[in-house]
Amino acid sequence: MNEISFHNIITNYLDQEVLLDDSTVISVKLALLDTIGCILDASASSQAVSFATRGEEAEICNPFNYANKIKSSRDLGRFFTTLIRWHDYNDTFLAREWAHPSDNIGSLFSYFLLEGGSFRQLSESIVRTYEIQGALSLATSLNQQGYDHVFFVKMASSSVYSHLITKGDTGVITRTINNVLLDGPTLRAYRHTPNVGRRKSWAAGDATSRAIELSEISILKDEKYEGILKDKTWGFESVFFEEEMLTFGKSLDNWVINNVLFKVLYPAEFHGQSAVEAAVQLSEEYLEKQETIKEVVIETHEPAIRIISNKDILNNASDRDHSLEYMVSAALLFGDVTSESYEESFHGYQNIEKLRKKIKVIENPNFTETYYEFEKREIANSVYLSYSDGTKSEKITIRYPIGHPNRREEAIPLIKEKFIKNTSKYYDYKKADEVWDSVMKIDLDADFTNLTILLEDD
Repeated sequence: MNEISFHNIITNYLDQEVLLDDSTVISVKLALLDTIGCILDASASSQAVSFATRGEEAEICNPFNYANKIKSSRDLGRFFTTLIRWHDYNDTFLAREWAHPSDNIGSLFSYFLLEGGSFRQLSESIVRTYEIQGALSLATSLNQQGYDHVFFVKMASSSVYSHLITKGDTGVITRTINNVLLDGPTLRAYRHTPNVGRRKSWAAGDATSRAIELSEISILKDEKYEGILKDKTWGFESVFFEEEMLTFGKSLDNWVINNVLFKVLYPAEFHGQSAVEAAVQLSEEYLEKQETIKEVVIETHEPAIRIISNKDILNNASDRDHSLEYMVSAALLFGDVTSESYEESFHGYQNIEKLRKKIKVIENPNFTETYYEFEKREIANSVYLSYSDGTKSEKITIRYPIGHPNRREEAIPLIKEKFIKNTSKYYDYKKADEVWDSVMKIDLDADFTNLTILLEDD
């Protein structure tokens, strides 16, 4: 793919009408409701609000009320996206690169809160950001080069935001894309031991804020920087990639939004979701026979080993929710994993720490193969208990965790339960149920203001 076609793929896609068939509209509404729940849940944390507002004094309140006080598009984008990502509980898309497509919704809230528009326009924009980020993730691995996936958030958000504020000016959108390329990707070291910290919770907010800023800057008359992607000396691929190309893994349409992965039951890194689900099924047996257990064995795919399998010291909650061993230990001990499970203040913290040292993680080559196979896209894990007398428990294998599109109908009631739980700090059950039903029934031609009025608390 040459540079011209890369830009043209994006600009041509943004010029096309988005297919909002019934299944896509449902997917958009589920993604939107799940994201709103994540925002409201995180906004009850003073630490989350501090990072979302860059340390400014902020009353901990319904963020859709507080947003009325923020007039800067960049600040709004950072504010919402930081809250979306705070508990690592928003949706996911796994491919050669890993993505959280709803990170982009923060930039879209920024635009529609300040500029207004219809729910149809918001839905089209959500589909487009998901599609651009997801299609890039299918073809191009940033992580294998040591870079962070939020670069694709910046690319998707800036492209769509530029399209919105310029009413589709191809020249400005092209300049925006090139300015994103000139920024380059950031390192992902802060997602891995020993450097894990809160940056992994605010990095996407920083990316959306910068995406909005570059979109605004690119309106001004300037060069288009047209050689930046392919220049042999100073170009993006020459400088940042060794053997990679920046390309798309599929044609751009509405596929990604319909194949996103929801974190339905557990706030855990998605490569380990099926392992947690399997461990929950083994929890009762583990508790009955824990004194006779020699080790716990997890069979998993290679990406999980590369990203979340480690037995080093876990320094903080951000470390723990990216530890396959830690999340499986919590599931075995308590039959559940919650955001509180990762805190040192959690009553079972010491027991989890002790158990995770007894876990053995091995690659199952078949799981790795089906992870990358486009027609399957499994995220498989097996968990079993090995006893001191040489016997073993049943091996529990989960190939598709509950949030996978193959289990969507099964998941929808659970996504609603998650939404009601995540919003319980602001809404009683009746109000939360009303919000859910109203969004699921909202007309595409309804004004975006109708949505914000619905979300504000009394």
